Amino acid sequence: MKLNMKRIFIVNESAGRGKSKKIIPNIENECKNQNIEFEIRYITKEKSGYDIALEYKDKEYVIYVVGGDGTLTLVLPALVGTKNKLGIIPSGSGNDTYRTIKNLPNKETLIDIGKINDKYFINVACTGIDAEVANNIDKLRNTIIPTSQLYNASIVYTFIKFKHKKMKLKTSVKNIETQYTILSICNGAYYGGGYNIAPKSTLTDGLLDVYYAEKMSKIKMIPLILRLKKGKHEGKRRIHKFRTNHVELELDEKITFNVDGEKLTGNKFIIDVLPKSITLFNDNDFVEKILK
Repeated sequence: MKLNMKRIFIVNESAGRGKSKKIIPNIENECKNQNIEFEIRYITKEKSGYDIALEYKDKEYVIYVVGGDGTLTLVLPALVGTKNKLGIIPSGSGNDTYRTIKNLPNKETLIDIGKINDKYFINVACTGIDAEVANNIDKLRNTIIPTSQLYNASIVYTFIKFKHKKMKLKTSVKNIETQYTILSICNGAYYGGGYNIAPKSTLTDGLLDVYYAEKMSKIKMIPLILRLKKGKHEGKRRIHKFRTNHVELELDEKITFNVDGEKLTGNKFIIDVLPKSITLFNDNDFVEKILK
């Protein structure tokens, strides 16, 4: 791993209620201490994280995303197909992608990414009560609820209005037509601020881990959510899992997927895994010094 490679830090100052902005001095100090050439770039209304990353498409730098999962998802398409490496400084409200990647070796690793319709993702695309919980977090962000408790607060909010929907799911492994409580298509392991939805998934196996929970009463959803938190849901009654590299999904009504912190609405979805599509630059020591 080339530790002296130039590093570009794309900063979302609003992520994590300003956490990204607070760690900028640490980034500057650590880069100077290690004699690393660097630039700090800020996302603005006029220039998105995607736009900034695209400026370096012909380079071979480490592009660090300083923000949360949503910021990362928006930057990701600009890195696909380039020689740039992806780094993550987790400073959002969930940081689930970093939970997945921090256990990888401290080196450059070619990883798989997912694609749902025209949107790329590293971690998880989900719909059902878990996605509605994640999507409803936006409604609670500007309240007095602490960032660390937004997901738990959204669970309570979502239970009140949740309704089951019917899906038609087609894969190379099996076809399914049923009502569901949860449908999660996982390349990585975590979502929702630490819920371990796919404890056995890896980013280098060329497969997606697909989980779906059958229709169930709201009372039974509560223990399901608790099991998800600990990654203890596999093998439980009404929880199904299989692995595949291609999924086709159709519904009678529009739904909204939560795709690593971003929303995607429709009633037809094509989901694929793209093996070894991006190089991850994993330097945990560097990241920990910045976050301290």
